[in-house]
Amino acid sequence: MVYKRSAFGLLALALLVSGVSVSASQGMTGVRESQVNEGINGSRDTLLLAQGNVNEDKRFEDKWYEAAFQGCKRNGPSVQCAVVVRGKAGHYAIARCQEGNLTRLFDTSGNVYPCAKIKIGNQEAQSHLKLKFPQGTPVKVTLTFNNVSSQVNEFYKIEISFGYIGDTDLLEFEDIKLPR
Repeated sequence: MVYKRSAFGLLALALLVSGVSVSASQGMTGVRESQVNEGINGSRDTLLLAQGNVNEDKRFEDKWYEAAFQGCKRNGPSVQCAVVVRGKAGHYAIARCQEGNLTRLFDTSGNVYPCAKIKIGNQEAQSHLKLKFPQGTPVKVTLTFNNVSSQVNEFYKIEISFGYIGDTDLLEFEDIKLPR
């Protein structure tokens, strides 16, 4: 049984999602395992920051956002990378893909791959997406990079451009390896 409404409950939820068994004798409201599997508020994406596949050393934070790099995977000649972003204040932001050619993936041989497509929720675009990032709510951003050689399995860095309140920021994550 997993418990909610306390710091222990959130820890238990995070451990359950990552496969660790937890038990407690606290008098808290129970949550069925099926509810956990369906995700909080009916969306599995909201659990992404608690999952064990988040690489702890691949985090970004500034005054506007916190971001956790989820990883990249190959899909034929394309590579898809996912990042979960939480806004620190509820405001609109522009997540850029091809706009300004600022969102890029760099391999360890010096090749640069520009962003081909961005996806946030059910919205997809090639240039950019503008949306409101609700304060503290995790939002999954998926970026696609095309024409990546099948020989490339490591990347030096990914840079993701976000614009907000007249400012531009680059979310940067380094040392990226594709799963084998």
